[in-house]
Amino acid sequence: MANQPKRLSGLLDFMSVEQLDRDLYRGQSRDLKTGQVYGGQVLGQAIKAALQTVDPERHIRSAHAYFLLKGDVGAPIIYEVDRSLDGGSVSSRRVVAVQHGKQILHLSASFHKEEKGLDYKPEADIPVDVLEAALSQDLPSVLHFQAQYLDVYYLSDGETTHPGAMQLWIKTKEKMPDDREAHNSVLAYISDMGLLHSTLVPHGLHNKGTPGNRGVIMASIDHAIWFHRPFRADEWFFYDCHVISTGGGRGLAQGRLYTRDGTLFASTCQEGLLRIPRQK
Repeated sequence: MANQPKRLSGLLDFMSVEQLDRDLYRGQSRDLKTGQVYGGQVLGQAIKAALQTVDPERHIRSAHAYFLLKGDVGAPIIYEVDRSLDGGSVSSRRVVAVQHGKQILHLSASFHKEEKGLDYKPEADIPVDVLEAALSQDLPSVLHFQAQYLDVYYLSDGETTHPGAMQLWIKTKEKMPDDREAHNSVLAYISDMGLLHSTLVPHGLHNKGTPGNRGVIMASIDHAIWFHRPFRADEWFFYDCHVISTGGGRGLAQGRLYTRDGTLFASTCQEGLLRIPRQK
């Protein structure tokens, strides 16, 4: 226990859910000055609620969520968990997030008891030099809507490892406990950052102040995460997001997350509304 921090981080406190009854939980909302509940909050809290109903030896394998309505930052969210399956090595849960009597999110999550098996770890050439240069100049952003909880450095267009990517280095501000599921729930929270925004890159609308950027409407429709390996959210990791397709008022993007040594530990995919202002 000597390696454990004396208190939970502010982000972990934010992500916690209170048990109201069997399979019924409540999470508190927080205003991040975006006008609505941040999608990563609902996703992370829903996963946290599901985790409360699963054997601790079973770790989250994947999560698939549909965002139905935007959340009210001034009200708590109720999470109803359905214990769909507890098999020999896999558990499945469905979670419905409710606010003001309306469903705002559906989540399906799968949990797996760790087993030995074939192991292939694709590794990538991660731009650690860009992170080190940014840290030497104290450049990680403090002026972003997650600055209370996260240290973030967004790579400029000239620093990304391939054209058309939205890439960032990121970690929690505070030390986290040695609890695998705590790091996974924080990953769910973080995974909503940058992913949908990458759909603007091929259109040259991803940088603030770009003509046409102002007024662009983006809203997550569905979101998926695959948790491949343990990682630490309080150590710098690399999030590589890139667009797959845009059209019909929607955009689809994929993301890969790597540890600092280049090991892939999670994958994401997200589709959302992508609407540009009408020309007058």
